[in-house]
Order: sequence, then C-alpha cells, then structure tokens
Amino acid sequence: MSFARRFAAAFLLVALATLAFATAPTALVPAQLKQNNYQVQAGDLTLASTAMDATNGNSYPFTAREILIIQNSDSAAHTFSITNCVDNYGSTNSTLTNYSVAATGSVGSQVIIEMTLSNGWTCSGNTINLTTSSALLKISVVRF
Repeated sequence: MSFARRFAAAFLLVALATLAFATAPTALVPAQLKQNNYQVQAGDLTLASTAMDATNGNSYPFTAREILIIQNSDSAAHTFSITNCVDNYGSTNSTLTNYSVAATGSVGSQVIIEMTLSNGWTCSGNTINLTTSSALLKISVVRF
C-alpha cells in the first residue's frame, strides 16, 4: 500500500473516531413558573441555575413560553450565543450572537430575555441551542 493510501486511511480513521466521540448539547430542564394564586410550599419558589456547558453547548425544548436568565459568576465578562438555525423562510437570526455578560458585581452581570419568537432560532426537534465562552455563566430557563 502506498504512503498516500496509508495516510488517507489513517486520516479517515481519525476523522471517524472524532465523530464517534462528538456529544450532543447538554439538556436544560425548564423550571415551571408558579402562578400568584398557587398554594406555596417551602422551596417551591427557588430558582436553580446551571453552569452553561462551554464544551458541548446547551439546549432546551422550545414552547414559546420561556424566559432565559443568565448570570455571570466570574470577575471577567463572558459571552453566550443562541445558535441560529434556518427557519421556514430560509433565514437565520443572529441578534443574540456573542452577547457579553458583564463581570459579577457590575451592572449587566445578570441578563434576562423572553424567548417567545422562534424564527431563525429553533433547530431540529424544536429545540433552542446555546453556546458560551465560559462555564462560569449560569443559566436558568423559566417556563410560564
């Protein structure tokens, strides 16, 4: 076997091995917002946040009733993006790409956005995918 064929076979083997280890985005579980007439129990109103996955990204099932709350727990600013996907009209939405969240203790260290419109953001399986520059960004997905 020639060097070129051995090199091509080795390259293909490495490429396939890399694809085999690719992982899906880490799933986020939305917290259900309680109504104001709800009979509150201890701990019912607690909002948990999850460190964003800087390696694989995150995703959650989109229902058009979500609010994203993102908080920076670091002394330096970090970014997040909502991954744009091609919508029914063939367009994408990149308005939330590399959004900078200020350092903790600064104005803008906690940001919030209502996710009720999906054009250009919902990907296969009607999911929203997010990426981040740092796992020091914490996220809560609240469904109302």
